[in-house]
Amino acid sequence: MKPIHLILVIFTSLLLSSCSQPHNPKIKLAINPWPGYEFLYLANEKGLFKQAGLDIEIIEAPSLAEVKRFFRQGKANAMTSTMIEAVSLAAQHKKPISIVLVTDYSNGGDMILAKSDITELSQIKSKRVGVELGSLGSFFLHQALAKHDLALNDIEMLNIEQLDAPDAFDKDIIDAYVTYPPYSNLLLNEFELQKVFDSREIPKTILDVVTVSSELVEQNPEWIKRFHSAWQAALDYAKQNPIEANNIMAKREGISADEFAAAFQDLKVLSANDQREILSPKGLSQNMQQVCTVLNETNSINFECNALSQFLSIGKLSD
Repeated sequence: MKPIHLILVIFTSLLLSSCSQPHNPKIKLAINPWPGYEFLYLANEKGLFKQAGLDIEIIEAPSLAEVKRFFRQGKANAMTSTMIEAVSLAAQHKKPISIVLVTDYSNGGDMILAKSDITELSQIKSKRVGVELGSLGSFFLHQALAKHDLALNDIEMLNIEQLDAPDAFDKDIIDAYVTYPPYSNLLLNEFELQKVFDSREIPKTILDVVTVSSELVEQNPEWIKRFHSAWQAALDYAKQNPIEANNIMAKREGISADEFAAAFQDLKVLSANDQREILSPKGLSQNMQQVCTVLNETNSINFECNALSQFLSIGKLSD
């Protein structure tokens, strides 16, 4: 074989080899403070993403609103959020995104507190209920009412921010409020309130997720598998090194390690093995549709929910 022919053969082989390798996309993951998300931060700090062959940059954001803003502006192509932000982003942004991980679900943290004369949720009918409209709270309230054969139009719903709830109770503006720690702790300490419902009654409903631009998953179908591997590695590291891990994660949250550990009493963090079940189209699609319906019902979005699957999909796990 002539030298020139040999060079062409080698070059062609290298080219074909490089083309057969799946693209490893650059992921800019926007993340806001929340205990369930901190294992992603831990994975980054301990080099677990790199060990899994992932190229991920953590972009810290102070709130869910900022996370969405970073994504819309193109500063991030992945984000942590509740299902509410994922659905509203899909409805408003109208660019395909995929849910690739469910980090955790609320297991008691979200609750409805009511005045002492209301002893059970069924008594909330026709009462004044405060909630942050267009947020996780409105969806949680909808699901809580449905559990007791009630609907949003059975109550007088008032848009009240968490920081304004004490004043609303003090001025007798509301009879009940949808809340979560640490705001719920403050309300229980300051007023004679009682818990009439919490998220333990609707498990696997109030979800926190990681969502990415769909094109990233399409570029490399193996990416989700590697991402789950790094997630599990972070969970394992935290289990094997609880003091160090809690200190790392609590520092980013701006709380003590003990406070950080206590937060997990009211939420369930999901392992990599849990993902195959919870990411199944049957379960997650129903949750997505319910969220979309409630957001429309509360005038938070104006979107045809039957078209949601065009813009929000569930990342498929490779075998």
